[in-house]
Amino acid sequence: MATPGGGTWLLHHELRLAWRGFGGIRLWILLIGGGVLWTALHLAAWSMLRGLANIDTASLPPLATAIAGGVFWLVASIMLSQSMAHSVAALFVRGDLDLLLSSPLSPRAVFMVRGVGIAVAASLLPAFMLLPFAHVGVAVGRPGLLAIYPVVASVALVCAAAGMALTMTLVKLFGARRAKTIAQIAAALIGAGFFLLSQLQSILPRGMRDAFTPWLRQALEPGGVLGPESAWWWPVRAMQGELLPLLAVMLVAVGAFWLVVNLTWRRFASGMQESVSGGRARVRRAADSGAPVFRAGLTRVLLAKEWKLLVRDPQIISQTLLQVLYLVPMIFIGFRSDRTAWLLIPGFVVMAAMLAGNLAWLTIAAEDAPELVGIAPVSLTRIRVIKALAAVLPVLALLLPLVVWWSLRAPAAAAVLLFCSLGAMASAATCHIWNPRRGDRRDMKKRYKESGLVNILETLGSFGWAAIAACLNGYLAWLPLAIAVAAIGPGSAWLLGRAARQGGALA
Repeated sequence: MATPGGGTWLLHHELRLAWRGFGGIRLWILLIGGGVLWTALHLAAWSMLRGLANIDTASLPPLATAIAGGVFWLVASIMLSQSMAHSVAALFVRGDLDLLLSSPLSPRAVFMVRGVGIAVAASLLPAFMLLPFAHVGVAVGRPGLLAIYPVVASVALVCAAAGMALTMTLVKLFGARRAKTIAQIAAALIGAGFFLLSQLQSILPRGMRDAFTPWLRQALEPGGVLGPESAWWWPVRAMQGELLPLLAVMLVAVGAFWLVVNLTWRRFASGMQESVSGGRARVRRAADSGAPVFRAGLTRVLLAKEWKLLVRDPQIISQTLLQVLYLVPMIFIGFRSDRTAWLLIPGFVVMAAMLAGNLAWLTIAAEDAPELVGIAPVSLTRIRVIKALAAVLPVLALLLPLVVWWSLRAPAAAAVLLFCSLGAMASAATCHIWNPRRGDRRDMKKRYKESGLVNILETLGSFGWAAIAACLNGYLAWLPLAIAVAAIGPGSAWLLGRAARQGGALA
C-alpha cells in the first residue's frame, strides 16, 4: 500500500473515483461495447499491417509520411483541447480542491497528481485507437510499433502540461472567474483549429490556392520544410521504433511536465483560493435606471428571452461553439461545390440537427425556473414549442445563405437541403417537447447522462432524415425505410413522455 498523503496514494484515490463514476450497468455496457470495438480494431490493424511486413518504411513516399503526420497532429490538437477542458474541470468544476489544499497534503503533489490525471483522461481515446497497431505489429514482425505505448503517454504528458500552463496563464491575466470562460472557449477553438486548417485550401480564393499548392508540394519533398526527415514528423517516426525520435519525444514530454508543475503550482493554489473566495455571483445593476419596458406578444417575448440567455452566457457559447466551427467550413465548401451538393446534404442535415438539439435542450430542458413557467397562464405545450423555435431559427439562419446560393445553381438540392434540415431540426426539438427532462445548463456534458434515452431518440431521428436526403438522390426504393427510421425517434419520445407531459413540469 502507498503511504497515505503521498503522490502515489493520491493518484490511486483519483483513479478510484474515476472508476467509481462508471459503476453500475453503465460499466458493463462500456466494457462489453468497448471489448467488441477493440477486437474489431485489432482485426482492422491486422488487415492493414500484414501487407506492410516486408516494406521498408523509409521507402514510403513523402505524401504517406505527411498524411500520417497530419493525422497525428489532428489527434494531438484534440488531446490538447481535452487537456484544457480537464484543467478547467480540475480547477473550477469538481469543487474538492479547497478541501485538498486545506489538508496536510502538499499543494505541489496535488497539482502534479491532477496533471497526471489530466494526461490519463486525454490519452484514453488515442490509446484505445492506436494500441491495437502495437499489438498486431509484434505478430507481423514489426516489434518497433510497441513504441506507440511510450509515445502516446509522452504526447499526453505534453498536452496536459500545455493545457495546465495555458489555464494558469489565463488565471494570472484575467482572474479565476473570467479564465474559466476564456479557457472553455479556447479549448473549443483549439479542438476545431486543425480541422479548419485542413479545410483552408477549400475556403481560400482560387488565386491563393493556385499559389499554395506548388509551395506545399515543394515543402513535402525530401529536404523541404515538411519533408520526411522533418522534425514535425518525429512523433510518427518514434511510433515506428526509431530510437532518436523516441528518446527526443520522451525527453521533451517529461521535461515539459516537470517544468510546468514546478513553475505553476503556486499559481494553481492561489488561483483556486481566488475561485473559491470570488465564486459568489454578483448582482448586475441594470444599465437603464428608468422604468422597465414591457412588450406585447408571447412569441416575441419568449424568443427574445431565450436568445438573450444564450448570448449572455459565455459558458454556453463555448459548449456549442465547436459544432458551429465544424458547420461553418462545411458551408464554405458548399458554396464552392454546387455540382456535388447532393454528397454534402446528409452531413449538413446531421450537423444542423445536432446543433438544434443542443440548443433545444438548453431552452426546454435546462430552463432555470421550470416551476414559474409551469404556473404561467399559458399552455405549457405552446411555451415549449416557442422555446424549440428559438433553438431552430439560429441554425436555420446559418443554412439559409447556402440554400439561396444553391437555389440558383442546383434548385433540387437546395429544396432537399431545406426540407430535410428543417425536418431533422424539428425532430430533434420535438423529442425534447414530447419527452421533457430537467437538466442543468451550467454543464451540458451532463445532458448525455441525465437524458440518455432522449439523446438516442434524437440521434436516430437525425440520421433518419439524413437517410431521406440520400434517398431523394435517386434511391427512392429505400425511402420508406428511411422515413420509418426518422419517425422512430419523435414517435418513441411521444409514447415514452406521456407521464412527463401530463405532470406539467419537467421530469
